[in-house]
Amino acid sequence: MDLATMDYLAANHHCWLQRCSPLAKVLFAAGVLTFLLTTRSQAFLLGMLVFILGLALSNRLPWRVLLTLAIIPLFFASVFAISLRDWNVGVLVLGRAVVSALTVAMVFMTTVPVRLLGLISVPMPAVFGELMYFTYRSFFLLLESLKNTLRAVRLRRGRERISLSRVRAMAQVYGMTLVRAWDMAGRQYDLLRLRGLGQGLRINRDWRLRPWDLTLLAAIIAIGVGWYCA
Repeated sequence: MDLATMDYLAANHHCWLQRCSPLAKVLFAAGVLTFLLTTRSQAFLLGMLVFILGLALSNRLPWRVLLTLAIIPLFFASVFAISLRDWNVGVLVLGRAVVSALTVAMVFMTTVPVRLLGLISVPMPAVFGELMYFTYRSFFLLLESLKNTLRAVRLRRGRERISLSRVRAMAQVYGMTLVRAWDMAGRQYDLLRLRGLGQGLRINRDWRLRPWDLTLLAAIIAIGVGWYCA
């Protein structure tokens, strides 16, 4: 799962879904998930899959990232579907998992993270929105640090076979990453204390609706009609 690519697309990819408001996209995703969970029609699930793929195609989203995000829930849903021993119910489980993953992935790939996290953190105190954003950014910092360290170890040790010294070196690398994560968490906590632990902190919660939101409204109405007829 290439989270760095998703983060880059969310901020820099120019498509019509990016022109829609974060609120409209979250409501669209919630509507799609609601219809998915309440349907028992395989034809409706197939139509939803084609519709979501069409949305991805119209927004020029990379198929490699989308398919990777769909494969992960498909794998876990297949284990559950096999245990049911019912072909019809198993297909429903697999279809719901794939379409849900693609829908959520599209929202994340076309919405700036700070705005999306701001909406997700609405039921929480304001400080949690900042904490979620700090945690999200820290993940990329740690991932980049881990990649650089592993690359340096490989360059230094060459193509060394599996050995006790290599295992020890890898353990030191991941241990260093954990220490780095702990250090970053402490610094972020100190930063929040200096800023008042929520007093004056502001996360971007964009409630404005835009003209392009009518496209998503028409889409969810069309999906609702299909759900009713199925």
